[in-house]
Amino acid sequence: MRSVAYHFPSFQALAILLEAGGDEQDLELPPGVTGRDAEWVTAVFSVGGESTSISACIVDRGYGLRLAFEDRDWQQLWHFANSGDPPSMPPPSSLPPLVEQPRAMPVTRVLLVEPDPQAQRVLVSLIEEAGHVATVASTAEEAFQRLRDLAVDLAVLEWVLPGGSGLDLCKRIRQDGRLGGLPVVFVTRRGTPADVLAGFEAGADDYLVKPCRPLELRARLAALLRRSRAMPYAPR
Repeated sequence: MRSVAYHFPSFQALAILLEAGGDEQDLELPPGVTGRDAEWVTAVFSVGGESTSISACIVDRGYGLRLAFEDRDWQQLWHFANSGDPPSMPPPSSLPPLVEQPRAMPVTRVLLVEPDPQAQRVLVSLIEEAGHVATVASTAEEAFQRLRDLAVDLAVLEWVLPGGSGLDLCKRIRQDGRLGGLPVVFVTRRGTPADVLAGFEAGADDYLVKPCRPLELRARLAALLRRSRAMPYAPR
């Protein structure tokens, strides 16, 4: 069985990568590494002078080859990334949920502003699979009222909304004394360079064009939430 090597400058860098691949329990292959679908390899993860070796299988997800891990091996890798020390033995299969680990991310509330019912269902599923609580609004006015009534950690906006655009809603959030620091990301059908620029000028922290990859959406939300925890705002 051949080896596939990953090298990271810090345990935090490895943990961030694992957040992006958490639901599928898979990772991108290292740059320049190739393989064939269903090939088993030994994945070696090195951080400074520490390392751990874990069995993994190369799989074709339809958008490129990925390295997939079984539950027990993924848990072992999580322990390695979040403890700063290599595990002496694989953890038992009855490990508690990752949210119970000392360094796990707290539960967060995400406001999704999306008028299309089908897009609502897809995005709510992705948000909740990432461990967040999803609250939905279909119009800009409804969304702003939810933000005034609920403690929300992040807002996901569609640009095209009935009764007012997501662009105007983003500007309104930034001008509000209590909500001005709320992380905001556009997930929208509008994707010209001018649209993206207008979104950022309105105050958006990030911008994704539909259809976006589930892994990318989860990684972007996780990054925004990490930043907001480092510089929290008071939603009430």
